[in-house]
Amino acid sequence: MSVIDRAIGISSYFLAFLWGIFILFSLIGWGTLVNRLLFPKYRVDWGQRSAWGIAFSIAVGGLLNLTWTISPIIILVYLCLGLFACIIDTYQNKHSFIHPFTYLRNYRREPLFILSVLGVLLLLLIQYAGWTYTHRFHGFDDYPAYMVFAKKMLQMGSLGADPFSERKITSSLGGQYFLQTFILTSLKPVNLNLIDPGLALIISVGILCNYLKEKNISQEIAVFLLFVFLIIPYPKTNLSSMVIPIPLFLSYFVFLDSSKLKFARFLSNACLIALITAAICSLKSTLIPACVLLFISSYIFYIFQAQNYRKEAIYEFLVASILTISFLLPWAIAMYQSSGTLLYPLLGRGYHGSVYGTYLLPSNELNFSKAIAILFYTITRVDFIALILLGVASFASLPKNISDRGVIPSAFISSGLGIILILLAIGNHEDVRVVYPFPFVYPALIFLLINCTQLENIDNQKRVSALKSLLIAMLVAGILLGGSDALGYSNYKRFSNFVGNIRVGLSDMPLFSEQEVDRYAKMQQAIPESETVLTRLENPFLMNFKRNLIFITDMPGGASLPPGMPSFKGGETLADYLTSKSIRYVAYSYASEANFPKRKQLWLLKSHIHPWDRTVGKHTLDFQDNLKELGNTRKRIYDDGDIFVLDLLSHQN
Repeated sequence: MSVIDRAIGISSYFLAFLWGIFILFSLIGWGTLVNRLLFPKYRVDWGQRSAWGIAFSIAVGGLLNLTWTISPIIILVYLCLGLFACIIDTYQNKHSFIHPFTYLRNYRREPLFILSVLGVLLLLLIQYAGWTYTHRFHGFDDYPAYMVFAKKMLQMGSLGADPFSERKITSSLGGQYFLQTFILTSLKPVNLNLIDPGLALIISVGILCNYLKEKNISQEIAVFLLFVFLIIPYPKTNLSSMVIPIPLFLSYFVFLDSSKLKFARFLSNACLIALITAAICSLKSTLIPACVLLFISSYIFYIFQAQNYRKEAIYEFLVASILTISFLLPWAIAMYQSSGTLLYPLLGRGYHGSVYGTYLLPSNELNFSKAIAILFYTITRVDFIALILLGVASFASLPKNISDRGVIPSAFISSGLGIILILLAIGNHEDVRVVYPFPFVYPALIFLLINCTQLENIDNQKRVSALKSLLIAMLVAGILLGGSDALGYSNYKRFSNFVGNIRVGLSDMPLFSEQEVDRYAKMQQAIPESETVLTRLENPFLMNFKRNLIFITDMPGGASLPPGMPSFKGGETLADYLTSKSIRYVAYSYASEANFPKRKQLWLLKSHIHPWDRTVGKHTLDFQDNLKELGNTRKRIYDDGDIFVLDLLSHQN
């Protein structure tokens, strides 16, 4: 690599690094506006405002998505307005920047503490820098699906219709994809992890730092808890929402635990709670059970404990419920227009393949004995054991810490029951039984850990119990650190990946070669403009979604227009079905079999394999066999030896 190429690579990497900081300041700015609008009498910390900025942005994204008005210009203007608000607020409150330096100056004679703080900051910096550039993505999840959605938003103005995408209907209403447009507006797909997990970790640390200070946690324990938070591996397997829910849940917990709620208007409280709840629910479907449980349980505790203002508590609950639905409604309407359901599966399964009879759900083979086995597995999980220990310590020793909102029992109940509900819904699938619960269990554990380590303002009668809680908290921290491999990836592998990402990022290695980009452009040029095309491609991200109406078949048979895409009936039946839906063209990466080669995937058909995997394997291989069959009977209007495009209405001579 030449000196010039290396300089370009380094500058590109640091541009992406700084773009993430720009997004962070913009989120802080929008959160500041939410703060001033709802709670003008007090100013929350920057971590909370960042989380509120995320929640507000997702609500705005729902409206832009529904009205087809998303574009690079709109996103840039939105981010710049947020930055402008942040700059104004910073200038007006410039005195607040003195406090952190004063705090550190008080401990300048304690070098061990200073070194510990620097160690925590270094851990945070390495992880953010490691996620600034990613040169590996999930071949089955990201390339054919998650990587596509944000680009569709920017090119089309909306997620649009994608009735053949299983992940579109099951994974998320779209909040995560809108946040990713903040990245793709100016950067490349290699930077798609910049917000989740990159900024998510920074925002979480910001929230935790202020909460530790509010709880008067000792400096040694505070630094230790931040170290625990950053060192426990998080299972970031694909581009779906995995880490960004953590600061939102932390913000939810901290807000419910705030004494300032008592002095705020119930309408303001309801609006913010609804904003955060809707944001979490729009990020990923697997977060909805825990989030709804947290919402309901916290209001149950609040209503029953509010003896003097119960009517106001009930009003707040009703208003928060209505506002949550209102914030979610734009996303839900867009989902209905695309996939036939407002919210999968709670409000119907829409165009999901299970509606048509042949596509099994993960829980289809669940029976009583398997449910008992799942419950047994749940209570032996490292995170569930930690949750039980912290719950017992909190309830038994720190009753005064349980606020009027019941945030501690609500965090315990929502995360505990959330694990059970998710594992039952997925049939305890090994590949995701750690991944799905982590975004709501982990923040609950950290929140409970902090409350179990609080020793200040405890009277002498309760001090022995508080010390016991502290010991339990330290035991739990040890369990989490020692059993971290059971929660996610090993730290050795994780930090090795960070170093690798930074090294490759500084060289600016492209994710897709120029030849591959050109091949996809030529392939799409062969398809008449504005025509609909169904794709089964290795890298559909490289297509121009503005030129054609492009349907993605990320998991064939998993979703399709009524009466359902025919499976196991041959290529001709499939062709008749597609043409009846005005789909004339089909593009297929036949050389690589769309990164799902039959010779490597036959193991999925074995009887002992999880029914979800068997279903995916059977339908995908059958669909690809049908495309191969049609490739021998229909005219290939494009064929470069890797991809062909078929005209289903024209037969070969």
